[in-house]
Amino acid sequence: MTEPDSPGPAQLAQPSGETALLVIDMQNSYFELPGLADKKDAVLACVNELIRAAHDAGRPVVLVRTEHQRDGSTWTLNMRADRQGFAFPGTEQAAFLADLDTRDHVEIVKTRDSAFHGTGLKAALDRRGVAHVLVCGVSTHSCVAQTAITAFAENLHAAVAVDSVTSDHAELSEALLQFLHEEMRQPLLDQAAALALLHEGWPADDPTQPRSTTS
Repeated sequence: MTEPDSPGPAQLAQPSGETALLVIDMQNSYFELPGLADKKDAVLACVNELIRAAHDAGRPVVLVRTEHQRDGSTWTLNMRADRQGFAFPGTEQAAFLADLDTRDHVEIVKTRDSAFHGTGLKAALDRRGVAHVLVCGVSTHSCVAQTAITAFAENLHAAVAVDSVTSDHAELSEALLQFLHEEMRQPLLDQAAALALLHEGWPADDPTQPRSTTS
């Protein structure tokens, strides 16, 4: 896949506003899917590396997870059509992966793909002075992309850590990452650049225009 390259460290000077790490749906329910089960270890290692970097830099870490009520009151339209819910409160499905680094985090529980929809995420970011977010987790083509799109709508600069996301639908994922870059002007960062972003902060000079190259 050809992706826009990430900004180098020289482009990552800190402007006003904090940078936060958003970790999306790193919980047991999603990795039960056949297309994601064999990707768990690789993406978990990368996500944990980002979490450690954020903590080292003193940046907020937000862990987002999906949880639905058994009575169907929080189910999405496709869940209702299938008459099947998941990630019920108190179940292993709803819990974070056992090896996920969960120290010192803000926890957000959602019922839709976007971590902003019907949650206190924007208020939690505002309280911490966050103007920029780095998004990682699962799934690239659904919850990661929808969260990044809503961040744009909320006037937050967002970037996606492409080595720390994964999906069971490669074609959709590629299309949506390209959409985020071209239409939302959101950088797609490899692991090294994502770590640099957390350590050094967001680009001060036009953060919507990263350099492009073949990755």
